[in-house]
Amino acid sequence: MDKNSNVNVPEAKSAELATDRKILRKIPAEYKAEFKRQQLETNVGRMYVFAIYIIFLQIALQLINVLRPGGDYQSEGGIVIPIMFYIVLSFVTLLIGIIYWLLLLFVRKGKITGQRTKSFLVYSLLYFYIIVELGFCTLNILAMGGMNAYIIAILILGMVPVIRPLQGFISIFTCFAINGVVMYLNRGVSATWDSVLLTDTWTNLIIITGLTVCISFFIYDMYVANFLKSIKLQKLNDELEIMANTDPMTGVANRQSMSRNFNNIWALSARSNLTLAVAIVDIDFFKAYNDTFGHLAGDKCLQQVAASLQASFRRDSDIVIRYGGEEFMIVYEANSVIAFELAEKARKSIEGLRLPHGRTDVSEFVTISIGVCLVQPSPEITSGDALKIADDALYYSKHTGRNRTTIWTPAEAAAAKLASTADTV
Repeated sequence: MDKNSNVNVPEAKSAELATDRKILRKIPAEYKAEFKRQQLETNVGRMYVFAIYIIFLQIALQLINVLRPGGDYQSEGGIVIPIMFYIVLSFVTLLIGIIYWLLLLFVRKGKITGQRTKSFLVYSLLYFYIIVELGFCTLNILAMGGMNAYIIAILILGMVPVIRPLQGFISIFTCFAINGVVMYLNRGVSATWDSVLLTDTWTNLIIITGLTVCISFFIYDMYVANFLKSIKLQKLNDELEIMANTDPMTGVANRQSMSRNFNNIWALSARSNLTLAVAIVDIDFFKAYNDTFGHLAGDKCLQQVAASLQASFRRDSDIVIRYGGEEFMIVYEANSVIAFELAEKARKSIEGLRLPHGRTDVSEFVTISIGVCLVQPSPEITSGDALKIADDALYYSKHTGRNRTTIWTPAEAAAAKLASTADTV
């Protein structure tokens, strides 16, 4: 939570409604890009495993074809299908499986990152293998009237990738139509056509095809449902994190989140050799304000001061924290001139709110005092040292008239401390 004033959790009401639907869940527009990205990554993983399956399957089939007794396939109509057709087709499939396995391995290792390239690899492998299976199906119909290759093709389409229902429907029924055309064109040279008409084979093919379409739809719908649930869970986690790290009264970061945010920007500034301003802000005579106007008015005053500080420090790297009671802590990157100018601008903005203050000898309105430590983080000085210097600078502002800004570097803080010690002596 780099800047609490700009924390904005996406509205997921539409996502919640979509999750409750039983069918036809839709992805809210604001999440479509993320859904497509996750869907593609899922399909990359699945097709990677599928490529391994192709390799081992084709090696097994090659061994079967080579060792198969009887040689070529011969249909009941006298058509001879040379075994070499199967061997060549299987070898080409094995080669393609190896190529795609290597390419998808590069994707998984981050060497191929383009979304279009990933999508091409996923769907080209999928449909290439479907075409191969339909080729095997054609050979099987000619030789034996078998439908196993067709069933394998549609099962792969329905169960391996996560694809949209319309895409799955069109792809599966295209395979069904191609299979039907092949059966029809070869009805005179094999017993396939008669077996389809005289038995329940046709009925079984329709049932299997329809079920595969349903399976494809259910897989996609389940994937969408899980994605929407993850959105809801992430939204709840974000809300819980905001609640845990935000001061409920003022809306700025609370002290619990200070350590993480402060340490992060401190470490970043140290690595980048940036100068950091660490400021502590105190509302002048706030106890007297509470005693005069009451605690409800005091709470409203804190809210207005916090909002004004956030408006003054609104860069992504700026941090505004409620440090405790009427004190705020601000961390921002700036050089010596800008650091003072920004702090003074914030001080004047509070005074410009013209919030009446009945018990102060500084101004008739609410004012603030600011102490700033300007430091370049290094091993010689810690974030705790910077806070101590900022607190000392604040003390100086308060004891030299209030409604003012004091900015010290570590060297200036040390000099001020020596001067104070000398004055005491």
